[in-house]
Amino acid sequence: MKLNKFISKYQTSSKKKAEQYINQGKVKVNLSIVTDIFYEVDKGDKVLLNNKLLNIKIDGYILYNKPKDIDLNYLPKHVINFLNNFYINNDYKSLKIGKGISGLVLFYDDINFNFEKRKKFISVLFDIQFNSELSKDQKKDISKFVNTLDESSEINFIKNNNAAIRIMINNQGLLFKKLNNYGCDLIDRVLISNLDKFEVPRGKFRELNKIEILNFKSLSTSPIKTSGK
Repeated sequence: MKLNKFISKYQTSSKKKAEQYINQGKVKVNLSIVTDIFYEVDKGDKVLLNNKLLNIKIDGYILYNKPKDIDLNYLPKHVINFLNNFYINNDYKSLKIGKGISGLVLFYDDINFNFEKRKKFISVLFDIQFNSELSKDQKKDISKFVNTLDESSEINFIKNNNAAIRIMINNQGLLFKKLNNYGCDLIDRVLISNLDKFEVPRGKFRELNKIEILNFKSLSTSPIKTSGK
């Protein structure tokens, strides 16, 4: 992360103000004055402003609207660069979805949030589009299977579209393998708890604000909106 951005991020100031601090010789990296605003701050570097150590804030949460063909195990260079630029220690976790599934991915570095212990309480919403209309028997079969996976799940068959469903579920289990038997064109995660994708265009990122983070961690859920690609 460049020095001007580092100071702007962790001093909560504008980049212009951060550059003024640097040009005035008020910034040290590892006890040496640095006046290059584009100096690259590396993992482990200690940055001081007016001889006071800047504490790196953690618990940053990023929403990413993943395109269908992106594999989170082999992220494109521009995604890696974005995350490494945001998380100074390059140390983050994510609520993943598999290749072939589009929609929301949540990246975070909050050491106090244990997803594995809390995932059963986090509802996610999927919009699913099939390549042909579902029969009544197929709808019954899908409903039964979803209920078997998670008794608290909700499934809605979209009115006037017999090839689309919406599923709110905690335990996804073998859901997608089952649905692919019916020929899925689209599986799109549009909601994670209170976080929706509608201000995050496909392939883009958005940082959560403090209120969103607090609401997410308390597992509050916002009203469900109508999905769009």
